[in-house]
Amino acid sequence: MATSKVVLRPTIDPSEQVPLNLGNVTPDTFAGKSLEKINKIKIWHGNRRLTLSKVFEVTGKTVKAPEKTVIEVQGDIPYCRHLGEDMTAGKILVKGDVGMHLGVRMKGGTIEVKGNADHWLGAEMSGGAIRVGGNVGDKAASAYLGSKYGMNGGSLHIKGNAGQELGMGMRRGVIVVDGDTESFTGTQMLAGTIIVRGQLGDRAGAAMRYKGTIIALGKAESLMPTHLFNGEYSEMLVLRLLMDAIEAEIPGVTFSEKERIGPYLRYTGDFGSGGRGELLLFKPKNTHILEARNNGD
Repeated sequence: MATSKVVLRPTIDPSEQVPLNLGNVTPDTFAGKSLEKINKIKIWHGNRRLTLSKVFEVTGKTVKAPEKTVIEVQGDIPYCRHLGEDMTAGKILVKGDVGMHLGVRMKGGTIEVKGNADHWLGAEMSGGAIRVGGNVGDKAASAYLGSKYGMNGGSLHIKGNAGQELGMGMRRGVIVVDGDTESFTGTQMLAGTIIVRGQLGDRAGAAMRYKGTIIALGKAESLMPTHLFNGEYSEMLVLRLLMDAIEAEIPGVTFSEKERIGPYLRYTGDFGSGGRGELLLFKPKNTHILEARNNGD
């Protein structure tokens, strides 16, 4: 079956202050509908109900299968929230910036953003893949307040920087950040893997309650005193296999032979929360961490 593409061109000002809720704009809801029916899909503009045709020009064609459906947004939509919520298949491509809650609770399919994404990207996602070409806001792949788990499967690749509390409550899945992260990366993490190529923000792995792995290929700003040094390790087979698997799963992510071999400084914790997680710090970029600990800082 051939792939279909539905193109959405925003017809309102990108500086619009009233949020648009696009929670029902997914390949699942578009599949099998005519363009006429898609135009009539109801969305929320603040506290007003509108049809999709009031804010987007809709063109293209559809098929019955969600997995063969592509939604392409041509332009910046920073005022749009919840795009791709609960999606299970297909693809969403945003050629610009996008607002909060993109891909929350998604279970399958692919979301690709050429620009930046706002807060709560991929919150509580359990499957599928999200790729962001720019920066993302706070709490990406995290748990909503009061929820038990954050990211529970799938993969997230951020080519820019990530905000605070990336992967909060993460239980499964893989996150790769090419840039820097802010404070509390992997806080309350249960399992899964977070890899940061740039600077790892302070308080990473705070309140890790079970397992989980945070890998700093760049410089770690500082570590919490409740993460204890566990030794220096090189040529770990499990790390090589992990990196091979991530390269196979996430297009565009590659690791050098030096990153595969190490050496790595291993810290475990957070013992303040009874956790058994680990932080692996690429030693050539993180000798300052050892020096600080040896000096009692």
